[in-house]
Amino acid sequence: MTCAAIQWLPASAVIGGALAERLGVPGLEIALHRFPDGELRVTVGPARRRGARRLVLTAPYLGYMRQDAAFHAGEAISQRAIGDLFAKTFDRVITVEAHLHRTATLNQVFPGIETDNLSAALCDRIGASG
Repeated sequence: MTCAAIQWLPASAVIGGALAERLGVPGLEIALHRFPDGELRVTVGPARRRGARRLVLTAPYLGYMRQDAAFHAGEAISQRAIGDLFAKTFDRVITVEAHLHRTATLNQVFPGIETDNLSAALCDRIGASG
């Protein structure tokens, strides 16, 4: 029984597959299907329903982080909405240089779970040495 698996979006197929192979764990591309009306269906591999105890999201860029306040009537604060959703879905979030302009820490965005906000300079050094 394997203790880990890697899943990735289509744009990260090369690095996702290489990472799974290097770690010696199963890997699976997350399938995206766009319907004619523009709606998107996302199909991920088995995880919690198959007994996974921990889910870790590694997302080098979280675009919604910039919307950390409502600037006009009716605007959603996407940082809060997506942060709450991810905190209910994942056990840990790892990202790079999150936009934390008016938010002190990544833990405030993802309440109750582990978080890592890596430095891009550190990632560059890791990539150069690997």
